[in-house]
Amino acid sequence: MDTRHAPLPGWFDRSGSKKILWRLLWGCCATTLFLEPFLHREPHFGVDGVFGFYALLGFAACAVAILVAKGLGLFLKVRPGYYDDAD
Repeated sequence: MDTRHAPLPGWFDRSGSKKILWRLLWGCCATTLFLEPFLHREPHFGVDGVFGFYALLGFAACAVAILVAKGLGLFLKVRPGYYDDAD
């Protein structure tokens, strides 16, 4: 097999890049939780005054969005070969 013309993996496909992106994500999460006590917020509903509430709300919203997308994927799935029909 001739590998001289094989495309090089992109930056996002490299394992080192993925590790850097995960560390950046966790660093941003840790930074926002570290800075939260220094912010002055006025809770409107009581529960939104709990430490880390907005982080948990964001996580829950993303989890619900993923579950809804998975459900829609199951509901909107077409049968195999649907686009190959010559009808």
